Amino acid sequence: MSIVRTALKEAAWVFVLSRLTILIVSYVSVALLPLIGQSAPVTCIHGIHNPCLFAWYHWDAMAYITVAYQGYSFTPHVAFFPLWPLLIHFGGLLLGGYFPLSYYLAGLLLANVCFYFALVLLYCLLCEDFEPSLAKRALFYLAFYPYALFFFAGYTESLFVLFSVAIFLLLRRGKPLDWWFAGGIGFLATLTRSTGVLLSIPFFIMYVRHFWVPAKRDQNSWLQKINALAPIVLFPLAILAYMAYLGFTKGNPFIVQSEEAAYWHRHFALLWITYANTIQSLVTHPLFSMVVVKNLLDITFTTLPIVVLIVGWKRLPLHYSLFAAAVMVFSLSFPLLNITPLTSQPRYMMAAFPVIVLLALWGKRPRFDQFFMSLGPPLLVLNTVLFVSHYWVA
Repeated sequence: MSIVRTALKEAAWVFVLSRLTILIVSYVSVALLPLIGQSAPVTCIHGIHNPCLFAWYHWDAMAYITVAYQGYSFTPHVAFFPLWPLLIHFGGLLLGGYFPLSYYLAGLLLANVCFYFALVLLYCLLCEDFEPSLAKRALFYLAFYPYALFFFAGYTESLFVLFSVAIFLLLRRGKPLDWWFAGGIGFLATLTRSTGVLLSIPFFIMYVRHFWVPAKRDQNSWLQKINALAPIVLFPLAILAYMAYLGFTKGNPFIVQSEEAAYWHRHFALLWITYANTIQSLVTHPLFSMVVVKNLLDITFTTLPIVVLIVGWKRLPLHYSLFAAAVMVFSLSFPLLNITPLTSQPRYMMAAFPVIVLLALWGKRPRFDQFFMSLGPPLLVLNTVLFVSHYWVA
């Protein structure tokens, strides 16, 4: 229990500090800086239409809120998996059911509550697998990562990381019921984002480690081994359940793939083609155009986590490294087929939380810690300004 109490305290100060930072920056941005296409800042009037209050009501958050309120009546929204809007739906009802205010506030509250408990569980996990000083540093690095604003917005990042870390904790303990709890959470994670099916990779690795390494092979019965492995079917079962729902309601169980391609312009592509298209867009547009700036940011903060993992993977447990690698490969395999192919990829990379663990390992060196502190929080502030001012989507 002592580690849980410490985790609650360590997570609390990082959470409060990061939320205050984002809230202050949001208010200053909306109140003092003009939104894109406007010549003067908006006025933060009182009432439910206060633009400062609705500073985070755009891009994917609007889609999730629309699904939460009226379901998948707009067919392209089937690309947004159902668990998160379902949670927003019930949260919105508890807050009065007013569209969009109640659902918007529910999304923000849920995202931040999930992020706090993700920090708590991450601290517990890293104290077990590494050491408390690294765990403490990892919390700060995650909360002040340049793209950590998406743990504040009504997006799925907070919930997905919470589920991922919870599964890692359960797999580490490995008691008979833990495998079923991990499978159940994996089912929910996959209903949150299709990436959740990749959590079956650390599940299988830890299963082998618990039951099939030479030192433990004869310590458990076949019944125990089958009981532990059986829940792995719950990860893909979530995909099948959503497909069955779409088949019943939309008449096409594969409609997600068709809408991703036709409306959202995401298609499967090999990794080198994704990068080749990005580089082609860079060299064919004017040097200082917004397209080039956005592509440079996207390619930088997509590639950096990949480089970090390549350089440091040996310092991580195998299930950490393979999960992070799988998330990266999966995300990069579905770029946008337009002039900014890597749009949203830096955000998707945050699901690979073991990268933060590597940064925290390197952060033992004062120079690296100073380097992160000089870049991470300032870039988080800049990205927050750009996001709430509608200059940037990810």
